[in-house]
Amino acid sequence: MNNRFRNLVYGLAFAIMVGFVLWIGRPIFIPIISGIISVYVLSTAATSLGKVPVIGALIPLWLRHIAALLAFIFFGFLLVLLFAENVQKVIALAPQYQATLLGFAGDIAKMLGIDDEPSWSTIRNLILGEIDLQKLISTTVTSVSVLGGQVFVVFLYASFLMAERLHFSRKIVIAATTHQEAKRIMEVVGNVNERIGNYLTVKTLVNVLLGLISYICMRLIGVDFAGFFAVLIGVLNYIPYVGSMVGVAFPVLLTAAQFGSIDTIIIVLVSLTASQMFMGGVVEPRMLGRSMNLSPFVVLISLTVWYALWGIGGAILAVPMTSVVVIILAEFEPTRPIAILLSQDGHIADRNDAAEEAVS
Repeated sequence: MNNRFRNLVYGLAFAIMVGFVLWIGRPIFIPIISGIISVYVLSTAATSLGKVPVIGALIPLWLRHIAALLAFIFFGFLLVLLFAENVQKVIALAPQYQATLLGFAGDIAKMLGIDDEPSWSTIRNLILGEIDLQKLISTTVTSVSVLGGQVFVVFLYASFLMAERLHFSRKIVIAATTHQEAKRIMEVVGNVNERIGNYLTVKTLVNVLLGLISYICMRLIGVDFAGFFAVLIGVLNYIPYVGSMVGVAFPVLLTAAQFGSIDTIIIVLVSLTASQMFMGGVVEPRMLGRSMNLSPFVVLISLTVWYALWGIGGAILAVPMTSVVVIILAEFEPTRPIAILLSQDGHIADRNDAAEEAVS
């Protein structure tokens, strides 16, 4: 009993220490982890490129990795250019949006019968009238500019990691003291690579499709900056549960500022929500299945914890990071029960199932 209590105390102390290190080191860890996550997607894309009929088998693996990396950098810079172009337009239209929003709020007040009340005028002047939308957007631009610098660092890390990945297996075999240890490490790495790679690749494909559907909906309605918000919806959809709601909220708020019409707001809200529900409730479960095998409650808790540690970046990385932790816990007998409790159905693959395949 004393040993169990002592181990519990040591475990809590170790968890607190790790959490503190992750929190103070987030400017360093977030770009590195993001680079590693990017490599998973790029490696899966390179493998898929090799399965293309006729020409796929003719392209060497190193060339496929380079092609995937160049495509990743190209689309990254396209997103940066898209953001820079839209930001200037948003800043120019900010006063117009603010005036429309104030008028729309006045119409809502009339519908509710509080327009003649002195309290409405006071509330409008104290809250809506005091908001400097242009200043708010400029502050947001500054924050995102810092994020843009981190994106460049992620590209840099991903480039070097892609080169290192080709020699990683050989390094593990050389570094391991015994063949059994090498086999054990390769098994864990192979399990992590398979599950995380499949999840991120499918999730990225789902988010791209969701962004395209959302873009078409907003474009048909006439919402400004449809391309920018489509990209934002796709990125935020990496965040479980909360990301889809936040992704819809931004274009809905812009619709209120742009049109000042309840009917248009409802159309945008319904169309984007229906797209989210279709992709999240029909397409994504069919494509992903139970690849991560994480309890929904554990996903919610991990989202809270990683957001507290690393902010938005931590929320995006919450599911893959938690899955890595569960896989590692499942590899050791003392911590295996914890991995079972964190899983969705209690099924944890046996360590010996894929050992020979991982080594080969």
